[in-house]
Amino acid sequence: MSLINKLTLAALALPGLLVEEAQAGRVEELYHTDFQYAHYEESNDRMSVDVFEITAVAPIGKNITASVDLVRDTMSGASPILNTKNAQGKVEQFISGASIYEQRDSMGVSLSYAFDDIDINIGGGVSGEHDYLSRYLSTGASWAFNDKLTTLNISGSVAFDEITPSDQPDVKRSKTSQQYLLGITQILNKNSLLQSNITFAYHKGYLSDPYKLVYVENIGTLADSRPTHKFQWAWLTRYVQSFKTLNKAALHADYRLYIDDWGINAHTLELSWHQPIKDDWLIIPRFRYYTQNSANFYQAVFDSSYTGNIHSSDYRLTGFGTLGVGIKLTKSFHLTGFISEIKLQTAFDYNDRKASYQIGGDSSGSFDDFSFYMLTASINMRF
Repeated sequence: MSLINKLTLAALALPGLLVEEAQAGRVEELYHTDFQYAHYEESNDRMSVDVFEITAVAPIGKNITASVDLVRDTMSGASPILNTKNAQGKVEQFISGASIYEQRDSMGVSLSYAFDDIDINIGGGVSGEHDYLSRYLSTGASWAFNDKLTTLNISGSVAFDEITPSDQPDVKRSKTSQQYLLGITQILNKNSLLQSNITFAYHKGYLSDPYKLVYVENIGTLADSRPTHKFQWAWLTRYVQSFKTLNKAALHADYRLYIDDWGINAHTLELSWHQPIKDDWLIIPRFRYYTQNSANFYQAVFDSSYTGNIHSSDYRLTGFGTLGVGIKLTKSFHLTGFISEIKLQTAFDYNDRKASYQIGGDSSGSFDDFSFYMLTASINMRF
């Protein structure tokens, strides 16, 4: 999954990013290059992110495919640091001010080998910014059987991260993350398919946010402090139904269940309609609903009787819901020269995040309501 897609998921505020887009493996028969750009922006002059990504894929002989992915993203703006209460007892959010600027660069490489019915791949990469360094290794395989109507996918990855907070340059913290995926894709008939993926992840080490604080009434502020381990489980089910009578249009319906041992349960429903129109144009309107409850150790503000050592007021760990709509447009050009195909894509997604959108929620967390949008554009060239 590209970083732009990861950013899309992260922007939609999933409590812990689990990559679960397993696809049937296949060695590419053509050279191709992708250029992608994304701009993400929150309301109220909060965070904005710009992402630039280049991916190059090349076949090596008949069985091997190599790929390289380069990404640079820049983040700027303001971010919530802590919550306090005013004289009337109402929760207020303290924002950092438009002083944050970060730049992250990453590189990933991978190799795939295709047998008759089984494809395997290995990869690795590194991502770094001034206070964070991450290295990862990954491997996976896909097996097509049942006359290639069924594809089984399995993958695993491990990441090693180092965190050096800007205000504590002599302090270095670390964490490790493991992630495993098991998925199956079944072609039901010539017009429909069903995909189901289960993802497990385990994180250990420093999982707190060094730039966030919690407020304890009548006492003052404490540093954000979270458990030193986290187990995540997610189940994604996707159904695709095509309609030949509507110019081969297709309905995509996704449901995702997420659970972790921090007490967060989340549900995601996404619907999209893929409508081809003449001259290789494709338009994709989409709708998305997300809801989660809060972590066990989250409170907007802690009362004076609190004496524990695990606590957070991070807005990403509270209960909330998100309603989103978007539209994507693609256009393909088939050529006969050195470049055989060019595909242009652009998309716009708008999301509204509110405490009251949570299933069973109310407006008590409305101090942190905001909206955000993402604009993406890409060009893919096949040679």
